[in-house]
Amino acid sequence: MVEEEQLVERLVPRIEEKIRYRVVRSIINALEEQFYPPEELFREEFVKSVEEAEKESGRIFKDREELKEYLESLAEEDV
Repeated sequence: MVEEEQLVERLVPRIEEKIRYRVVRSIINALEEQFYPPEELFREEFVKSVEEAEKESGRIFKDREELKEYLESLAEEDV
């Protein structure tokens, strides 16, 4: 009987942690689906423009705003 109780005491925290991880992961996945459209929904021209800008600048853009600022700076140089 004591061995069973000890086993339960050791296993319960592990089980709780796994359940917690799965719940948090599912919440994160649901939020990402709401805020970040899947890549296949991006227009092909947009993806190509981002890839080209990254090649030209030698940097990776973390978000749309950073890319926009870079493209605006290029447009100002052309003027």
